[in-house]
Amino acid sequence: SELEKLMSSRGVNTLADIARTLKTTPQAVSNWKSRDQIPHHIEAKINNQLSKNTNQPSKIYLTPPLEDETISLSDILLTMAEQLKVIVLTTFVFVFITFTYLQFIQQPLYVSHATLLIPENKAGSIDGIAGLVSQFGVNIPGEDKRDLSSPTLYPELIKSRTFLEQILYEKFYTQKYGKKLSLLSILNKGYEPTGSKKDIFEEKAIKKLKTEMLEFVPAKGVNTDFSIVRVTAFEPLLAKELAESVLGELEALNRYFKNKNVNEKIIFINSRIATVNETLENSEQLLREFNEKNRQ
Repeated sequence: SELEKLMSSRGVNTLADIARTLKTTPQAVSNWKSRDQIPHHIEAKINNQLSKNTNQPSKIYLTPPLEDETISLSDILLTMAEQLKVIVLTTFVFVFITFTYLQFIQQPLYVSHATLLIPENKAGSIDGIAGLVSQFGVNIPGEDKRDLSSPTLYPELIKSRTFLEQILYEKFYTQKYGKKLSLLSILNKGYEPTGSKKDIFEEKAIKKLKTEMLEFVPAKGVNTDFSIVRVTAFEPLLAKELAESVLGELEALNRYFKNKNVNEKIIFINSRIATVNETLENSEQLLREFNEKNRQ
């Protein structure tokens, strides 16, 4: 009521005119009237205007100076109602930008994974070949010795340069380019690098394979021997075929190293047999000579 009397003396009679004079909204003025008090910053604003108009310092207290300004739920709802257009517009713009980015800008990625059974090496196991070798006087330790054919080396083998180079030059079909290309060309946006730049692109492709496309997840838990090879690509068919290629290359390398180890063992056993045969023949010859000289 004091605010209305003061503004009426200045020719401002309605709530809308009061709101326009104080540069606020009619809802806010109506809220002041329902609470029978006005905010402190409006009080200071009116005092400043009175001081300018009369050129004398004067103050008017429309509310108790020590009373704290409180914010009720109605104030929050009124503020939200006033800013409803801004809230709706901001939400719509955010949803539109997110949809556009996910649908047209961000490239989707597809994951294909394969589960591998990698048994643990147990100490004290001796295979048939090791047992046969031990019969010829060769001491084979009871501990297992891991070689390149051991599946436990897959995590390191799958990240090796030799293995990745084999994968890079295998060809895969992609819908993006419409034909079969080597993986190196696919990672190079469809172009086959040649000349001096080939090593640079090959190095980048190997790095991308290691960090982004190939992942070996070791077995977790005490009683499980299953590990996972995960392949990520920009097309589902490419991810599937690349995973199959990785498994095929792992199997081929494992078979190669296993055959190599077996051949080395066979060569070693044959050499030991030849040595033992030669020793046996020498012993038989000495025995024959002894019998001839000592008939009685």
